[in-house]
Amino acid sequence: MITNLTIHNYILIEHLELSFKEGFSVFTGETGAGKSIMIDAIGLLCGDRATSSVIRKGADKAIIEGQFDLSKNEKAKYILNEAGIDETEDVIITREITSDSKSSVRINHRLFSLSLVRNLMASEIDIHSQHDNQYLLNNQYHCSLLDEYIMHQKDLDEMKQSYLEYAKLKKELESALQTDYNEDDIQFFQYEIDEINEIAPEIGEDEELEQKQKKMVSFEKILEKTNEAIMLLEEQSAVDNLYEASKILSFKDDDEMMKLSEDLQEKYYELQDILEMIKDYRSSLEFDEQEINDVQKRLFDLNRLKRKHGNSIKSILAKREELQENIDRINHRQEYLEKMEKRVNVAYKEFEKIALKVSEVRHRKALELENEITTHLQDLMLPNAQFKVTFSATKPSSQGLEAVEFRISMNKGEDLRELAKVASGGELSRLMLGLKTIFTKYQKIQTVIFDEIDTGVSGNVATAIGLKMAALSKDAQVFSVTHLAQVAACAQYHYFVSKNDESEHTSSQIHELNHDQRIEQIALIATGSISENALIAAKELFEKNQKLALNQ
Repeated sequence: MITNLTIHNYILIEHLELSFKEGFSVFTGETGAGKSIMIDAIGLLCGDRATSSVIRKGADKAIIEGQFDLSKNEKAKYILNEAGIDETEDVIITREITSDSKSSVRINHRLFSLSLVRNLMASEIDIHSQHDNQYLLNNQYHCSLLDEYIMHQKDLDEMKQSYLEYAKLKKELESALQTDYNEDDIQFFQYEIDEINEIAPEIGEDEELEQKQKKMVSFEKILEKTNEAIMLLEEQSAVDNLYEASKILSFKDDDEMMKLSEDLQEKYYELQDILEMIKDYRSSLEFDEQEINDVQKRLFDLNRLKRKHGNSIKSILAKREELQENIDRINHRQEYLEKMEKRVNVAYKEFEKIALKVSEVRHRKALELENEITTHLQDLMLPNAQFKVTFSATKPSSQGLEAVEFRISMNKGEDLRELAKVASGGELSRLMLGLKTIFTKYQKIQTVIFDEIDTGVSGNVATAIGLKMAALSKDAQVFSVTHLAQVAACAQYHYFVSKNDESEHTSSQIHELNHDQRIEQIALIATGSISENALIAAKELFEKNQKLALNQ
């Protein structure tokens, strides 16, 4: 959810700082005051494109900054973690647009791409206006939406994996049927196999040989150093001198000298051991020239195979297996095709089994979804609305064996139609609100913003819309730009957008209203005045709708 918003030099807003809470907030104000400007600014924080035209007149850049609590959004936290951002803290997104139309976006003050921000905020904020082409209207998403409602991810994952296995085998079979091999192909494949077999690479031997070669190449230098060390210790009598010094200090009448004598004698024996170890190491370095040549030749052969068949011995061996399979396919083509057809059939039956299981659950749960959505539409004063989930057979895919489409009839006697073909803007808005009330919870959307979707309605329908938004706010933070008193009266928080015409500039301001200010604004919205009667009616509407909203 969004907790704080700061806007600087954006269109009509010179400077604005707002704090938001969980629940349902409405934004009202006179026409042209800039109610939708704030929504557009939030859209920029979600990755919408912008030009220099959004910069307030006289300024050189616009800055929009939002603070978000993403602690309940697992997908967003995963994206943050992948981007190296600490997901345990609130996230600050800053969007800056300059006068030359350059745009930058920062997350926690670090520059990131606009595409990452879009991906991050896609599951966090859903902005809906009356004329948006919403994903809920697109039948390509209806199957996924139904599956989210059902919440049987284990079966869906199993079905997807089963389909991928079937599709892979089917592709291999189709490729085998279309491939025409000849005798020359067999000879070439066998030549490649023989070449690998002749060298007979073993996993890990290349690393071992490279270490041995490295040691051999350094042989002369190592031998020189060990000989020099032995000479210094042995020929210059360093070890013997240490022993003689210990004897000289061996004076029984002085305890301190005896202690020094014993220490020197101990060091003498340690140094004697080290000298022997150096000699032993020197002996181990005796490589003959033939052995060096053999190691280098072996590495040359292995690297030649790597260049042809991959960068590792593992890939070479895998290539040999692949070549042998190709030969077997040619020599036993009919047998291979029959075997592959059998595997494809078995894989399809496994996929079909789980797909039918998923389909059975979908059909059963679709009835529950239909009833639930129909109930929401009736709450929104669409008593004759019929919502149906329709199924049609389709070719196998990772989504199963059927296509899913949501269809609607708003009035008696009307046929069921695609959601996008609902004619009335008011009806479409109520349909979208009913759908969002259900699917927002399953999609884990944290903030839902409605920009004047209640245009064209009034009276009890307006109250129904407000109450439905209040119900939705139990699962997500809800913002609504509205011009209806009934909707405003249902909200927990009320923000007022005003416009000041100064000598040279027009500016918009937004501030949260207290209880008495809310009553005055509801009266103004409903009647255009704040007369005593208007205030009494507004207070009655506010108290009534607040009680109804609490019971949602």
